[in-house]
Amino acid sequence: MEMLPFARLSTIFQGKKWTEIYGSNIVFDKFCRLLDNLSEQQRNLILELTDRYTWMSYNEFIYRLIKVFNSIENDKLQALKRIVLFPVMKPEDEAVTKSGHAVLYLIQGIIPFLIGYKHITFGKIEEYDKITSNSFTISEDVAIFLIDDYLGSNETIKATIDKILTNSNIRRDNLYIISISAQKESLDFINSLGISVYTDHFSKKGISDYYSSPLLEENITIMLEIEKLITGNHFSFGYRNSEALITLIRTPDNTFPIFWKEYKKNGIKFEAPFARVQFNL
Repeated sequence: MEMLPFARLSTIFQGKKWTEIYGSNIVFDKFCRLLDNLSEQQRNLILELTDRYTWMSYNEFIYRLIKVFNSIENDKLQALKRIVLFPVMKPEDEAVTKSGHAVLYLIQGIIPFLIGYKHITFGKIEEYDKITSNSFTISEDVAIFLIDDYLGSNETIKATIDKILTNSNIRRDNLYIISISAQKESLDFINSLGISVYTDHFSKKGISDYYSSPLLEENITIMLEIEKLITGNHFSFGYRNSEALITLIRTPDNTFPIFWKEYKKNGIKFEAPFARVQFNL
């Protein structure tokens, strides 16, 4: 690879302090291989997107999670005696461990560091049949916190809210949405329902929100060419065209797939910089 793109990549890593994240050398090497497999135009786009990319370390993730909880208005907290945590997930994905489940586990560790929660007890429910059962009732001093790390398209959060509200004992004002990061589409949808939502990071669309014609169309075409390196179902432009540029504890499939999906050049397979790893049963 020519020195210029290598130098630009190095500058990005240093400027974002990614070099301080454990394993950054591995990610850097994968980026170098990716850039080496692209044309000059494609490299330039990937570098521009990388400059907008958010890579949260585990420590930063925990820090932001605490910030989200501490951002809830004190008067709302004072009115509560109990919080029930529930992971954001589609009903059909209930048997699958989703990111919301992982965040639930982490919340257990941060509760001692939250401000204004000493009088509140926490509980969790992870099954729809329990929270939608008519035997599950809720009083004015109890809130349900729907938990996720990333809200991309509004599809999953909509499915979660719709299913929970089949319980006539639960109202919209009983619900709070808690997420580390969110895109405009999800925030607009949640706000339209009058449900409280709290997040610490706003995620824009990596191409559509940063370019106007004719550069917008040019970069869309370039990304489509890059995605030809990916075989099979590759979530073009991220799940439901989210165009996300983010890696949390795990990279959401809303992110442009070239950053997380295996690709092939000249018959050789390459691992993406922020690869999503699946367990084999």
